[in-house]
Amino acid sequence: MAIWIVSGIAVLCCTLTIFLCRRYIQSTYNAIDRVLDSVLRKDAAITLRTAGDDRISKLTHKAHRILGMYVSDAALATAEKETVQGFISDMSHQMKTPLAGISLYTSLLLEGDPSDDERQAFLHRMQVGANKLQWMMDSLIKLSRLEVGTIQVVPAQTHIKQTITNSISSVIAAASGKNISITVCPMADVMLLHDRKWTAEALGNILENAVKYTPAGGHITVSLEPLSLYTKVTVTDNGMGIAESDYNLIFKRFYRGGNAQESEGAGLGLYLAALIMEKQGGYIMVDSTLGESASFSLFFQNC
Repeated sequence: MAIWIVSGIAVLCCTLTIFLCRRYIQSTYNAIDRVLDSVLRKDAAITLRTAGDDRISKLTHKAHRILGMYVSDAALATAEKETVQGFISDMSHQMKTPLAGISLYTSLLLEGDPSDDERQAFLHRMQVGANKLQWMMDSLIKLSRLEVGTIQVVPAQTHIKQTITNSISSVIAAASGKNISITVCPMADVMLLHDRKWTAEALGNILENAVKYTPAGGHITVSLEPLSLYTKVTVTDNGMGIAESDYNLIFKRFYRGGNAQESEGAGLGLYLAALIMEKQGGYIMVDSTLGESASFSLFFQNC
């Protein structure tokens, strides 16, 4: 008799255990199902109230993190798509003018009967347009490689004078053509943290703009000023100047100030210069008096 009672109790306990386990499994499954439903609905309001114990709370927390990563990745993908679309639109706009000019002058040469002087003028304008397109393509390749890290800017402790000399050499012919003088103020040949090749490119872009927007017979000054954490190299011209409202815009890709629309350019030089300085821990600032002068200051980390 006692054996039957013990057996009955054992069966009852097993049945109760199976029932409780099944209830727990069902409850756990329902909690997981609610968590997954929230993720599928992209519900950013998932909370720990979804769960009934620590294990489900951990699952909920992880699901919340996964959802956050998904939302962040989606937002990043949307932003990148908009950036690419804007870039393509800007690039198409910038290339349209030189391509239209080349097409027009080609048609005039092929279909018209230009004189020798007109033929030379057309060929010269076609060459100018082709050179602008080539410069734009070269600049875009540099930008893309710098942005994705294919090309590395490697700052090192390097004397600055030779870097400044290299940058001036790249614009001296254009400056001479406009009878613009470039003066380098007396300066110590200090060691600054910079990549000589790419810094000369950045400074060269600043100087190229100074030559472009300075009237014939004008002057450009290059100076150096040591500061506590940085050393400032400043390029100052007596050209058309820049409106204060454009200070934060001129370093954007393809942007050109309102008073620069009549001059040749694509709006890439300052963007590239700012990117190079950023890659080596420096930065650029601008100060200007509209109609009188503009100063671009490049800040380099001291060694």
